[in-house]
Amino acid sequence: MEPAVEERLTLAEYNKLEEESDTRYEYHQGEVFAMAGGDPKHSAIANSMGRLLGNVLLSKNCTVFNSDLKYRIDSLDKSLYPDVSVVCGTPERSKNDTNALTNPVLLVEVLSKSTASYDRGNKFHYYSQLSSLREYVLVEQDAWKVETRYRNAPDQPWKMDWFEGEAAVALRSLNITLPMAELYRGTEAL
Repeated sequence: MEPAVEERLTLAEYNKLEEESDTRYEYHQGEVFAMAGGDPKHSAIANSMGRLLGNVLLSKNCTVFNSDLKYRIDSLDKSLYPDVSVVCGTPERSKNDTNALTNPVLLVEVLSKSTASYDRGNKFHYYSQLSSLREYVLVEQDAWKVETRYRNAPDQPWKMDWFEGEAAVALRSLNITLPMAELYRGTEAL
């Protein structure tokens, strides 16, 4: 992955770049990487996940966000954009970047061929530094498969579950299940 900008930027310069551009960028210790747009299937799955979570969480003190919201990991000097995220309770803004939150309970990435390795590896490692994070969900695009990584507390090890086919996806951090058929509804022709 090549940086979108040749020289390193300060966090303030990065935020100014984002304000002046229609492109979203991830920030990695001064290096800036343009975020690629997803294909129609990726977009449909991410939208379905956000809608399903929003519907189930209507009566809870949780907010569902789409891919326009970034999260700041100050300890690593990184700003990242998940496909879908959930914050329960009061959203907490980064002290270093007021356009970014720091307290997700759940983060979702829809996997594509170009990002699957990064989403499963380094991006998960970065996100796992957020003490509020209880669950990381990886959704396959080309098969009805969902992987969840979850923990009960920041000092506990991560555990994993896999869901395939018609199985309902159990999201332990929110104590809910989502029907796989609803998550993938309408994606067959995409």
